[in-house]
Amino acid sequence: MLPRFLENITTKYSFVEVIHTDVSSEIYLVHDTSGNEYALKLFKKDVTDIAFKNELEICKLLCNVENPDFIRYISSSEEDKVTNAKYIVFELFKKHSLADFINPDNPLGEKLIKFIFYQICKMVERLHKLHFSHRDLNLNNILMDQYINLKLGDFGSAKYCLNQNGCNLLLSDKIDTPYYTPPEVEKRPYDGQKVDIFSLGVLLLYMRTGKQIFEIHKEKIYKLIKKQKYENFWYIVESGNNNMKFTPEFKDLINSMLDYNYKNRPETADILNHPYFDEIRCLDYDGFLAYEKAIRKKMKEIEETFDNNE
Repeated sequence: MLPRFLENITTKYSFVEVIHTDVSSEIYLVHDTSGNEYALKLFKKDVTDIAFKNELEICKLLCNVENPDFIRYISSSEEDKVTNAKYIVFELFKKHSLADFINPDNPLGEKLIKFIFYQICKMVERLHKLHFSHRDLNLNNILMDQYINLKLGDFGSAKYCLNQNGCNLLLSDKIDTPYYTPPEVEKRPYDGQKVDIFSLGVLLLYMRTGKQIFEIHKEKIYKLIKKQKYENFWYIVESGNNNMKFTPEFKDLINSMLDYNYKNRPETADILNHPYFDEIRCLDYDGFLAYEKAIRKKMKEIEETFDNNE
């Protein structure tokens, strides 16, 4: 049962159900007056007008038909003359977030992880080429539909990364994404795009192990990577995952992405060209279709699990 106050939010959309809730907003499935489905992000009352307008401006710049990798912007409360609420409406990207795929008891398998993560890196590379950083890369903000199309969502923390002279702009505002942010964020200032690289490293490790080790060992891991004690770091990872073993290529890639010194972290182009992805870069059309087929099979397994749990 949806709360009654939603009836007074807007006359343009009718609320159907809650899709996702976080600290600053709730996302709802809504219908417009013609019955078309969208996702409406309703900001909580304590979100300032400045924060809302910043996110809206970035969405208008990035989330359009020219950038198909990003969830498309539809409209906002600024175009709604009868509401006092703050909201942004996006296309409804059905099916799953990447979080639905991560289960230590039913892992994706390394080949599929490589294939999916490679596509994620290409999306982030395109974002960085537009001189933006996302700063909130996590499993819930990467979406996948039934056609294996990936899209990047939630640009509430995104920032433009160049100053008026066209030089790289260091950022100083706080980021509230636990377990995905690098240690320099706590000290500030920091490089937003290098924050994204660190987050990608955490995300890849999470996909591979099915566990968020930073949630358990955050401070200990920060100390180990600061001192470059990678053998100790990998001992924690492997021993916490039933002695799972990782290839030298995988370890090298993760080590570089999680480097304590942000200046030493690779660019997205370096990640895409890393030997870990040699197999993916060399895929022909038939090979690409084979990966898609395997992912669809995994998606079907996930949907059956959801159905059984309902």
